[in-house]
Amino acid sequence: MLESAEEVRYHVNRCSKCGSCREVCPVFLQEGSEPWVARARVQLAGAALEGQLPFSRRLGEIMDACLLCQACVAHCPNGVRVDELVLWARAEGVKRRGLAPAKKVLLRGALPSRRRLALLGRVAALCQRAGLLKSFRGRKLPAFHPLPFTRLFRPAKLEKPSLTVAYFVGCMTQYAYHQTGRAVLKVLEENSVQVLLAGACCCGMPALAAGDLKTARQLARRNVESLKNLEADFIVTDCATCGEMLKLYGRLLGGEAAKEVAARVQDISYFLVHTGGFLKGKIEVPLMVTYHDPCHLKRGQGVHAEPRQILAGIPGLTLVEMPQSDVCCGLAGSFGFTHPALSQKILKAKVGSIKATKARAVVTGCPSCRLQLASGLAGEGLDLPVFHTVELLAMSYGTESMNMPPKEME
Repeated sequence: MLESAEEVRYHVNRCSKCGSCREVCPVFLQEGSEPWVARARVQLAGAALEGQLPFSRRLGEIMDACLLCQACVAHCPNGVRVDELVLWARAEGVKRRGLAPAKKVLLRGALPSRRRLALLGRVAALCQRAGLLKSFRGRKLPAFHPLPFTRLFRPAKLEKPSLTVAYFVGCMTQYAYHQTGRAVLKVLEENSVQVLLAGACCCGMPALAAGDLKTARQLARRNVESLKNLEADFIVTDCATCGEMLKLYGRLLGGEAAKEVAARVQDISYFLVHTGGFLKGKIEVPLMVTYHDPCHLKRGQGVHAEPRQILAGIPGLTLVEMPQSDVCCGLAGSFGFTHPALSQKILKAKVGSIKATKARAVVTGCPSCRLQLASGLAGEGLDLPVFHTVELLAMSYGTESMNMPPKEME
């Protein structure tokens, strides 16, 4: 992460103000005005660094309206790390102005405590059973579970595993998408990989993205302590965001333990294709799908072809690529809830890309993207399920139910 003035100044000075970022920034393409594009944020960060601008509330609003999708970084001819400049500006703003009360309660009160997170999950589940909390700020929410995934499921004990992995179960899988966690366990078991459940807490990305470096480092240290002594060859995640964050631990904390943990982290799709290997599916999954590339997976971790290779190994399944499959869906963690109108505009464009494929289901590798896509599809009256890549592979192994649209099952 950028922390020293020299690092920040280096990236600010690399910006040639060419404006190529205007072509790819989802926020600018919706808003169309200069403060909402990458080169403006770069120049504002530089002015704040040199004391020409205060770290005001207005500057904070401009920096907060960035998705951190890294589209500008990938497109920049000079390699300017706009995302890290934005994170630096957010962190500096927190140092000077503090956290908003709601963020302080969530980031410093709830996230560091597994007990409190579990309590929140249980309350959310009970509210939903009472007919409440079905949506929030216009966004349909997934069904929450009263107990976390790691309290309900245990990996099988294998006699002669080929490898052993620690499975880092992210918050969304813990409290909402249990079907993804079950699929991960079953797919790894089918491929003779022993799984250890990591007794970890939140990865820390929500805190990092909010500029709360103190909490981000606190969570990172706790996870490093939890993961470093596990006798596992690799650490796998089913969440694009968790995977990118865990890989940042070496830079965020320094020290050999953090670097060693970060070096062992692999997204589940990358692990199955390059490390553990995976058996092709046995049972046909007669479904036409399209795939959405999560920002944290494609640009954050460089994982793009691997999910498609897994889908290609499922008999009966057809992949139809959507236009601009790697454009951000607009959720970006808390962005979708703090900027609901702008998020919905970006989501509408993504749903349009999905509709153009005429696919009967959507596949992705990020639970946050899954929430956003499912909400957007429901809002358009489209009854299309959204799956994690590994869930479809598990179906093809015969270990998960065939939860597909009626037309595909006729």
